[in-house]
Amino acid sequence: MAAMRKPSGVPVKITAENHAKLQEWAKDEQRPMADIVNTLIEKYEREKFWQGVNEDLNRLRADPVAWQDYMDEMNLLQGGGLVGVANDGPYFTPEEEEAIRAEVR
Repeated sequence: MAAMRKPSGVPVKITAENHAKLQEWAKDEQRPMADIVNTLIEKYEREKFWQGVNEDLNRLRADPVAWQDYMDEMNLLQGGGLVGVANDGPYFTPEEEEAIRAEVR
């Protein structure tokens, strides 16, 4: 027989229909209704976050200059700004590298 957990937290009023759904889900998933409610709240927060991101991007797209600046920056971050770096020489001289290694020891 499963142990009964003492209710804790703050009571929340919901419709009888939603309470029945929660009871069904809790039974199917074999976990407390509170866990399901908490999961739903976390999912809702993620959805709201990404909705805000999409709204911000839509506002940015509405301004062609700002959108181009954004796209230029994204291209730079995706490696466009690293073109030719492979052919560059070492960043530090051998003496500088030795001094850095000596400090680390």
